[in-house]
Parts: sequence; structure tokens; C-alpha cells
Amino acid sequence: MMQSSTASPLQNSSISTGPLESLVADTAPCILEPMEFFVSWQGVLTIAYTGFPDPLLELKSKIVDRYPGLVQEFPGSKWPKTSIACLYDNRRLSMDDLEKLRRICSEEDFMVPGEPVDVEDLSVVLYANCCLDQTFMSTDIALKQPKHYKIPNPVELASVRAVIDEFRKENLNNYHFHASKDGNRSAHYRGFKPGVTLVHRLACVPRTLARFRERVEEELPNMYDWFPESSLHITVRAIL
Repeated sequence: MMQSSTASPLQNSSISTGPLESLVADTAPCILEPMEFFVSWQGVLTIAYTGFPDPLLELKSKIVDRYPGLVQEFPGSKWPKTSIACLYDNRRLSMDDLEKLRRICSEEDFMVPGEPVDVEDLSVVLYANCCLDQTFMSTDIALKQPKHYKIPNPVELASVRAVIDEFRKENLNNYHFHASKDGNRSAHYRGFKPGVTLVHRLACVPRTLARFRERVEEELPNMYDWFPESSLHITVRAIL
């Protein structure tokens, strides 16, 4: 059954999702395993997961088949992650900054596993901005099939591993070009930019996040705009 979320004061009703609701509801609940803290392109801080389990990959494929004119999938949702902070406007990561973040991530990575994310529902969200701390409407859809406990398939695991390996210490000189690019700052995430997306909202904030944030703020003060915990999510597929 679809229920209207109350995560934002702007949310006041559910979205009429039509056939999309059936596609989502006919998906098996599954688990996403946290992998490590990761600095994405443009310096965005994230929690990366090992990969999308088969039920979510199949759902993404079914959505494309059902809606062939759908917007092309953005690179950022082709691997599962939770974006937790972006650089403030007019901030840029130096090579020294990136090395500090690599060290912090590597030292905190051992704390990330062990808090799997149970994906038992997905939400279709009409958002007002990209970090989803301001939304117009949201509809939660329960996943009704028997639970899927298998890890992501080998191709998915390798695909995500290839993305994460770009941030390895020995690759930082090359990766700095991507991490220091313009774009995806506070104005991008906080500014008015409406759209529709399919996400899983985090029911519980990872216990490791507070410590990670504290360390980043200590070594890179006034660099990062941290997203509200209530808005943290994993994007499955942009819809509009």
C-alpha cells in the first residue's frame, strides 16, 4: 500500500505513480552492504555500497523498458551510494586536501561494514532540490516479493570496485582532476531544481557518520556542506 511521507514540511500528499507502483512493488526486498567512505567527482563525500543486488538491477531495467523515453540514467546512480556532503560554493579540493580525505577514508573504512541497509521499500519523490531536504511530495512503496539475500552479482561487484579503485592512494594524482572539478557545490544541491526520482531513504543513520564528519571538519574546516540526516538516501533511478 502506498503511503504519503512526512519527511519535509513541503510534502502534503502522495504522487500518483500508476504502473511504476506495480513495477516497484513487484520487487524483492534486499540488502545493500556499505563498502567505504568515498570522495566522488567534484569532491562530494559519500558512503559507497558494494553494488546493487539483482532485484534492484532488474527493476532499473524494467523501468527503462516500460518507459523508453525516460531521461538517460545519470552516472551517479549507476552504482549505489549515499551522498553525505558537498563542497561549499567557491571551495575546491587541493591535492593536499584530497590526500587528507584519502587518509581519513582509509582509517574509517574499517568501521563502515557491519551496518547493512535493509531495502524493504522505495520512495518516488517529487523534490525541490537535489539533496532532497526540500520535497513537494513523496510516495513510499513496499516491496512485496520474498526477500533476496544474495550479494550483488560478480559483474556488478567488479563495476563498483573499478569506480572505487580510482580513489586508491596510488591513483590520487590522476583522480584529483575529477575530485577538484567545478560543479555539484552547495548551489547545485540546495538550490531550487525540481524533479522526480526513485530512492531508498535511510531509516537509520550509520553510527560511523558522526565520527567521519568530525574528522573531516577537524582537518578541512569550513569546506563541506553536510546534508541533513533526514534527507540521506540511495538513488535507484532518476525518473524526471
